[in-house]
Amino acid sequence: MSDSSINSENRDEPKVLFVYLSGSYGDDEQLALEDIFELNAQGLNWRALCLNGTTLHQRFLTFGKSKTVTVDAVPNFFLDRDFRDVLYKEIENGVNLIHVYGSEHLGSILPWMLKYPRVSVVVSEGPNVEKNIRHFFQSFFYSRIDSFLVPSSAIKRRIQAMRSSLGGKVRVVHPGLDFNIFNPEHFDFTLLRQKWQIDPNTYLVGMIAGREYVKAQAAFIKAAASFLRNEELARRTKFVIIGFESEGNKNLIDLIDQFHLQDQILLVPEEESIPKVLGTLDVYVLPSSKAMFGIQAIESLAMGTPIICASSLDSLEWIGNSQGGLLMRSGDSFDLQRKLRMMLEDPEELKVMGERAVQYAREQYDRRTRTDRLLQIYERSLRRRALRVKSAKKTTEKV
Repeated sequence: MSDSSINSENRDEPKVLFVYLSGSYGDDEQLALEDIFELNAQGLNWRALCLNGTTLHQRFLTFGKSKTVTVDAVPNFFLDRDFRDVLYKEIENGVNLIHVYGSEHLGSILPWMLKYPRVSVVVSEGPNVEKNIRHFFQSFFYSRIDSFLVPSSAIKRRIQAMRSSLGGKVRVVHPGLDFNIFNPEHFDFTLLRQKWQIDPNTYLVGMIAGREYVKAQAAFIKAAASFLRNEELARRTKFVIIGFESEGNKNLIDLIDQFHLQDQILLVPEEESIPKVLGTLDVYVLPSSKAMFGIQAIESLAMGTPIICASSLDSLEWIGNSQGGLLMRSGDSFDLQRKLRMMLEDPEELKVMGERAVQYAREQYDRRTRTDRLLQIYERSLRRRALRVKSAKKTTEKV
C-alpha cells in the first residue's frame, strides 16, 4: 500500500509507533516508559515496537497485548528488510508518526520512510552521542527526520556540530519528574538514618553504586580518606555507598581496609525508594563523567540535596543554572574532597543550595511540561510533514 492510499483521517491526530530496541533497562529506558504512561493518560493513540522478552516488553504488556509489537532481534545496521516489513505493516494500519528512542538503528528505519513521505519521524537521543557517523548516506537519510530530541542544550550544540544535516530540527526536551513522588515534604528522612545508625547532626555524603562506576567508587573512597584526616570533619561526617555489591568488588573493600575507613564508610544494600535515599543525604556525589546526563542528578536536585558531580558540558549547564551544587574534575579524588570541604564548612550556603536545587528542578524538569512538549512536537511535526509533501507535489506537477 502506498503512502497516498493511507486513510486521510489518520493524518490529523498523531497515531504514534514508539520504537525501543534496547535490551537493557536503565535510566533512558525508564524515562521512555514514563513517557508512554503520561502520553497514554493524555489519550494518545499509540503502539510500541520492542525486543521480545525484555523488561520493556513486560512493562508494555500492562497496557494490553494489542499495544505492543515485538521483534526477536535488533535489526541490521542498514536496510534490514524483515524490519522494514514490520514497519510497513504498522504504517498501513494507520501509524503516521514514528518516535525512535536511540539513533543507532536509523539505518534500518529512515531509508524505508522514503516510500511514506507523509509519515513523520521523531528521534530521541541520549547523552552518549557517537562521533563516527558522518557518512554521506547517513547525512542524506537524516534529512528525513522531522524532530531530533535531546535532554540538554549542551547536547543540542554537540549534535548540531556533528550532524549538520539536522539543521534546526534539534529540540531540547528535558527529562521529567513526578513531583508528587520527588517531593522532600513527603518523606521522613530520619528513618534511613536510624536504619544506618547515623546521628541526626552528622553530615551524610553518599553515592549510588553501579558496576560501570567502579573507578568512581574508588575515587569516592580515596576522597573520603583524605577528607577525614581532619579530625573535626571526621567527627561530624559519614560516607555511604548505596547499592554496594561485595561480589566482584574485593579491590574496593581492600581500599576501605587500607585507609581504615570501616567505621566511616557505610556499604549498604540498594533501597527501594530512590527519593528517600537522595533526600536523606546531605551531599550527593557523581564523581564520574560517565554518569552524565544522569537522571539521578536531577532527582537529587528535586529532593533538595546539593550535588558534587564530574564536570562536563552537560553538568556545567544544569549545575551552573541551578546553583545547586559544585563541579569536580572527573575521577579526581583530591578535587572531590576539596569541594566537599567547601560545602560542609559553610552550612548556611549548603542549605541555600538545597533550596535553589528544588526550585530549579521544579521549573525545568516537570513531567507534565515534558509531556505537553512531546505532544506539541508530534503535532507540529505532522503539520510540517504534510506541508512538505504538499509543496513537493506542487513542484512535481509544475515540472
